[in-house]
Amino acid sequence: MKARLVLLVAMCSILFIASAQTSTYGQGLWSTPIEISPLQYGQVPLEQLERRYGWSWLPDMTLGPDGSVHVVWYGGLIVDQREGGTIDLLMYWRRNADGTWEPARELIAPGTGGYTVRTAIALGRDGNLHLLYRAGTGIIYTHANWNDARKPQAWSEGRIISDTGYYLALAADQTGGLHAFWSDVVTDNTNPRCFGCGELFYRRSTDNGATWSPVVNLSQSDDGENRPQVRLDAFNRIHIVWDEGADWYAGQGQPHYGVYRRSDDGGVTWTDPVKFRLPPAAVQAIRQQLGNELRTNGESNGPPLEAVQQTAIAVDSAGNPSVVYRGVRNDRVYFQRSLDGGNTWLPATEIPYVRARNINDNNLDYYSIATDSADNVHLLMVGFTGVANIDNPPALIHMTFDGTRWLPPRIIMQNELYPELPRLVIYNGNQLHAVWFTRSQLFESNRDNERPIHQIWYSTAQLNLPARPGLPLFTPTPLPATPTAAAGIAIAPVATPIALPDEARNAPALQEPMHWELKGLQAIGIALALTMTGIGIIGGLIMIVRSRQ
Repeated sequence: MKARLVLLVAMCSILFIASAQTSTYGQGLWSTPIEISPLQYGQVPLEQLERRYGWSWLPDMTLGPDGSVHVVWYGGLIVDQREGGTIDLLMYWRRNADGTWEPARELIAPGTGGYTVRTAIALGRDGNLHLLYRAGTGIIYTHANWNDARKPQAWSEGRIISDTGYYLALAADQTGGLHAFWSDVVTDNTNPRCFGCGELFYRRSTDNGATWSPVVNLSQSDDGENRPQVRLDAFNRIHIVWDEGADWYAGQGQPHYGVYRRSDDGGVTWTDPVKFRLPPAAVQAIRQQLGNELRTNGESNGPPLEAVQQTAIAVDSAGNPSVVYRGVRNDRVYFQRSLDGGNTWLPATEIPYVRARNINDNNLDYYSIATDSADNVHLLMVGFTGVANIDNPPALIHMTFDGTRWLPPRIIMQNELYPELPRLVIYNGNQLHAVWFTRSQLFESNRDNERPIHQIWYSTAQLNLPARPGLPLFTPTPLPATPTAAAGIAIAPVATPIALPDEARNAPALQEPMHWELKGLQAIGIALALTMTGIGIIGGLIMIVRSRQ
């Protein structure tokens, strides 16, 4: 009997360890958020500031090839009204690969007067950080070597991508190409539902930003476009999503649906738009909930019942996209994915455990999703968990889809501040990095003693997953446009011969295992040893029980 008890305890211990590993698989404990923006007026009196910073918000982030973190955001200096009232700034912060970080720096002063400096940053295969930013009302492109980006003089002279624009998105592909997207008001749009609303425009560069293609209208709609997000997959295909129906900058229109398009040939041609709406069951539930209001006012009063927004996208290692969006009329969050590269999509499902923030709280927020080395989908969102009181400020929430289900949420930040616009990027497939900003109050006040404070925050988490290193840097050369591929057919990467130097080509063969291979073999050996030890213990206990019987 005692032997059986020992056997039972041993087996339960093994099962507990396995279940613990499963429960944390794809999740991660987030570090305590740190504020990376400099002190500003409101946190301390104006006369105590060395630099009279007035705000910090709208961040974007990318990673260096060594795992360093590079964050840019919109900041500003308070100056005399005779000098314009404010100086708009593009700010920069870096976390080094060893975990240390450097103080925030001023990179560029795009203008004066409080024009929103939206940013989009990406690491290119050429080792440069490529940057789009809004200067006044125009869209400017610049770049700098990733390791010198903290030096303002390292950035190239700005090139005008568009005379006007608001929302931005930027991606760098595997061949040295750049893909820029922005929303822009169209003055000849006479749609009475969205008078003067903008379109989503696109330009590409095949020579690292030296020259750019003509402007392409990617949306071709008489409704407004907001919040573009772009991802590239392992086959160099471009996946883009945006919200359609309303134009925040023009102040016109109503949210309608999310839109997805893909290019298989580097941006030359694009698939037909796919539109995301709430599933019929959700629409019916909204109709029943609103009941008398709809019978009195009709469904035309406000956004359509099936309207969604805050569409976000991620792409897995097989080139399959996933999207997350929120319902406009029901504050629920939905997940939808494709298993064939974006040609067809599975039905939308509601994400459990969480609720979106009230749509009237802020209409500028967005979600951010990314995939890890095991193709788990990670979501950063601002909202509420199932048990949270919606009268409190919302939380910054992390959730993981493990391929079959959504795991319970983890809260990264929840206090008296209002988080917004999270950005999520993953290094080597197992290191999560998040950046976002907070408001000290939900709505701005005109009273001086209630000056709103906008701060930038950063946190990181390590996943219990194997690393999946990214592509190495290289010196790209301009390539001709790839022939258009049929929809749904992945373009296989083509190997490019590399001319090795004589000393490398004529070097003798290695007489010992390579270090990276040796570490891998050691890891495999340790794992096998632990597994065999566990099997041996269980087998020995079974033999003892049988012998006593």
